[in-house]
Amino acid sequence: MEKELKEKIAKCLSLEAGVAQEEALASLCAPKGGQADLCSTLAFSVAKKERQNPAALCKKWAGAKFPSQISSVEAVGPYLNFYYSPIFWNLLVEKYAKKEKEIKSVPEKNVSGAKISKIKKRVIVEFPSVNPNKPWHAGHLRNALLGDCVSRILENAGNEVVRLDYIDDLGLQVAQSFWGQQNLDAPHVPSGGEKYASKSDHVCGWQYVEVAKKMDDEQVMREVREILHKLEEGNNEISLSARASVEAIVAAQHESAKTFGICHDALIFESDIMHTIFEKGMKKLQNSLTRETEGKNKGCLVVKLEGEEGFEGMQGADKVLIRSDGTATYTGKDVVFTLWKFGKLKNDFKYEKFATQADGSYSFMSCLRGKKMKFAGADIAVNVIGMEQAYPQKVISAVMQKIGYEKEASNFIHLAYEHVVLPSGKFSGRAGTWIGKDGQAGFSADELVDEVILRASERIKEGYSPVEREKISRAVGTAAIRFSFLRTSANQKIVFDIERALSLSGDSGPYVQYAYARACAILEKAKKMKVKPGKMPSGYKYNESEVSLLRLMLLFEEIAQKCAINYQVHPLCDFAIEAAGSFNKFYTSTPVLSDEAGEFKGARLLEVEAARALLGKCMDLLGIEKLEKM
Repeated sequence: MEKELKEKIAKCLSLEAGVAQEEALASLCAPKGGQADLCSTLAFSVAKKERQNPAALCKKWAGAKFPSQISSVEAVGPYLNFYYSPIFWNLLVEKYAKKEKEIKSVPEKNVSGAKISKIKKRVIVEFPSVNPNKPWHAGHLRNALLGDCVSRILENAGNEVVRLDYIDDLGLQVAQSFWGQQNLDAPHVPSGGEKYASKSDHVCGWQYVEVAKKMDDEQVMREVREILHKLEEGNNEISLSARASVEAIVAAQHESAKTFGICHDALIFESDIMHTIFEKGMKKLQNSLTRETEGKNKGCLVVKLEGEEGFEGMQGADKVLIRSDGTATYTGKDVVFTLWKFGKLKNDFKYEKFATQADGSYSFMSCLRGKKMKFAGADIAVNVIGMEQAYPQKVISAVMQKIGYEKEASNFIHLAYEHVVLPSGKFSGRAGTWIGKDGQAGFSADELVDEVILRASERIKEGYSPVEREKISRAVGTAAIRFSFLRTSANQKIVFDIERALSLSGDSGPYVQYAYARACAILEKAKKMKVKPGKMPSGYKYNESEVSLLRLMLLFEEIAQKCAINYQVHPLCDFAIEAAGSFNKFYTSTPVLSDEAGEFKGARLLEVEAARALLGKCMDLLGIEKLEKM
């Protein structure tokens, strides 16, 4: 709607200024400070070319005949400001209110309600790839929430998104944990941990703390290495037993995902990579690798990167992909997996159902005896992984370039993020500092969300049934964590503050939920009063709070598109807060159902419906549950 209007304005400007319509269109932008609805900076470039005063040009152009949807044009120094007419705003409100009814699911339509007629790109987003020997802690949760929301945003932009989880079932930590299961007694359940004693990921995490203390024992390490060898060899009693154990732990981790509405299409196990595509992948790499004949990497296959673009001045830039004993490094496996993602290796994986997810769909896991399915063949691959992995991720891109896949290298995206800490400090899986002490909540995602849900429940007023209380507290608790983790730019560290996250008076998920619930309450009250949403009467003059809210409706699609282009979530969080605040201001300054609203009740009710649609769209992309009652 605004796009078409901008094109009409640009056509008028191009005729007045004697420039190409494209140049006039590129000059149109949102003015700073909200002084107008649209602004043109065209005078700057034309004045420079024609050696004229830009302010004088604007005064001249302001007298031109512009489309009827423009009520007035004002020259403000070198800027040309446009103000939309009530006719335009009326159409916008009606369109937004109507869209809320039209939206079904993201894959069928984007959040503007427009049908996705052509898939733009196939994007694989990999997250959170947690080692299968402990529960998710707060840092893993940040990874998962970023992956989930970026997937939603990319899908809304018209892309086909495949959500993958990489399961490292051949790592040293898995071998150590399996040794612990075979040789140690059941782990001690920490105070307050009884609730999680039947959850495999917590049990394994508790035991891993004890295992880690024994890794200085040479005999234990020999036994662990033997287990690791059996895991890599595959198809033996130890590897099959360990795989079953890993699947149980991952299933428990994905129960945590379910709490937050996080879903995956497929889980790819590292053992399946090694037993199917790895050898083929290494053949593609062989001409780009060097076997070292001396030094610390003697006998290793290495990718030479020292002095190359992006690695200038970096000591030890060369990266080992295959060790001297023939085993692959993490980066070696990741390079092969990346080749598979981009469809450069034959799809030899088979799959079977893994688990039922929050949305009722199934996730699938790779296996050797399942059915063929297509999850690879990406145009873009996004890896959500910590900042500390910047060098290995850069190596993957460099290797892709070396073997001739320059386009794929440029479409390999490392979505890096910083750590999460609680006010009491950092935490470690190996040291067990994620485990709660003296009955206090620990840093696992499960304990964190349970604590936040409990505090949310304590704030709910009387008058709600136990079922309603449970539903509201769970929705508010998960929204509080989601928003708190997503609002901060991914490259910044988070210090999670529960009280701030649960606040209803500012920058929080519950604040956005409350604004949505308030809109629902107004619409519900209108039903009881038998007042229906209606069209604005001609000549209606929108007040300042109404125009502010309508301008945000125009801005939403631009924000969502920028988030998709930049693989960001935090600008959408900021926008949601602004939209909630703008609606609250509208509600307090503009009578809707009171007698004071007079003949405008139905029209303003339509504005409430449109505002609810706007808030709902933001919440859908952020994965925040919409509550009609709070």
